[in-house]
Amino acid sequence: MMHLELDKQVEAPLLSRKRVTFMADYEGKTPSRMDFVREISKNLKANEKCVVIRHIYQRFGSRKAKIIVHVYKNEEDKKAIEEPALLKKHEPKKRAQEEGASGEQVSPQAGEPKEEKKE
Repeated sequence: MMHLELDKQVEAPLLSRKRVTFMADYEGKTPSRMDFVREISKNLKANEKCVVIRHIYQRFGSRKAKIIVHVYKNEEDKKAIEEPALLKKHEPKKRAQEEGASGEQVSPQAGEPKEEKKE
């Protein structure tokens, strides 16, 4: 369960976007970036692909966060203006890359000793 409260909204017509600040209250663990994007796009009635979360500032010891978001008018403007590293954070993660072809984890277990070759 997440509750979003609109704190501030500033238009930037030259960049074809709005900078919006939310205060979020949530239960349990901190929601993922994509969960915040879905809720914010519902709240603002905007396309999910045009919403970019710039910052998430969590409040220590409480279940609150301040979220700063850019909402673009279209996806082309978003790709032209935002940094590629930030855009990569908003791509959906693919489970196939994280797991091997047989469904096993690719990364070695932390407790396993490495085998050394002696010549």
